Amino acid sequence: MTALAASESDSFIESCRRLVERHDRERYLTVLFAKPEVQAALFVLLAANHEIAKTAEVVSEPMIGAIRLQWWRDSLDGIEAGAPRKHEVITPLADLVRETPDLLSDLRDLIEAREADLDGEAPADLDALVGYADGTGGNLHRAVARILGGEPELGGRVGRVWAVTGLMRGLPHLIRAGRRPIPTALLEENGISHQKISDTGPSDQLRSAIIPVLEWSRNEQRALGRERALKARVLRPHRLLVARVGDILGNFERSGGDPFSAQVGEIPAGLAWRHMRRTLLYRVGG
Repeated sequence: MTALAASESDSFIESCRRLVERHDRERYLTVLFAKPEVQAALFVLLAANHEIAKTAEVVSEPMIGAIRLQWWRDSLDGIEAGAPRKHEVITPLADLVRETPDLLSDLRDLIEAREADLDGEAPADLDALVGYADGTGGNLHRAVARILGGEPELGGRVGRVWAVTGLMRGLPHLIRAGRRPIPTALLEENGISHQKISDTGPSDQLRSAIIPVLEWSRNEQRALGRERALKARVLRPHRLLVARVGDILGNFERSGGDPFSAQVGEIPAGLAWRHMRRTLLYRVGG
């Protein structure tokens, strides 16, 4: 690689790092506890995920969103064919895929799952919501696990619980944006709709509707906390993310299950130090 090419590559990776720091801060902070030699790869992967995931938020028509997702499919095809686009995320992603080819499958599956963001339909039930979370967060974290050197399916479980919890935590923003993240079955059981939530905000009906989702997340978070494989040093980013799910669910519990509560949505200023303390405890306790 020439000095100029190396400089350009470093510039692209730094752009990815800044993008993740700005738009995906909680995962960004966990990456800082990964082995130094894989951090750049994780920033590139998370930057690609952000660019794909934001599709529904940055387009005005579903058709335009479909075109944007197709651009990403075509870009992955170009990477596989050895002719990647020159782009601040695609270019370093091509280098990453050359080292870990299975990432292409994870990213293609993630793009397929993101099609659901464009149709405006709510998941039918809790299983459908978990399935969507597996397609989005699960596929992303299978890819993260490959880079970290862990088991992809364990990574998929981490990504799935992070995504389910994030959907409930992000309800106010998602509903304002016209998304419908709460399963239809739970809405109907509690006599509420996404439109009513948009109009009235927090309510006992809303809290009752999301309780089964939060219970699913808590059960899965606890189960992951007992996974011996997740205690491996190389998987600290995933372990910290599971611990962060526990923090968020604790905030839900303290707020009475209200997703509109400020403490549910906030990212604490001292989160990096909290991760540091947890990492020190992991070193002591395994």
